Amino acid sequence: MEDIFDVTGRPPQGWMHAVFEGGPYAEDVGRCIPGPPAPDVIAVPLPGGGEHVYRLWAVGSWSDPEDPIGVYNDTGPTPPPPLSALEKSWLNQRADQ
Repeated sequence: MEDIFDVTGRPPQGWMHAVFEGGPYAEDVGRCIPGPPAPDVIAVPLPGGGEHVYRLWAVGSWSDPEDPIGVYNDTGPTPPPPLSALEKSWLNQRADQ
């Protein structure tokens, strides 16, 4: 993720503000992410290797509903795991019967 904070107070077109609780971006102010809508999960690289996963916890606004803010932490809802190609084929076969 790249810090692209706009000093006018609004994120650039196609981006929105985000607040991160914990992890490598916990103290950042002005961090922006792609959106809206806010992505459900954001994985950020760690300096020593690997990645830290943030999950969307809430979306709100400090003052302007047209300027949403995504709040991310480690206790947000975990998205369901994606289905494998084999599992998708089984579901399609069952639907066809």
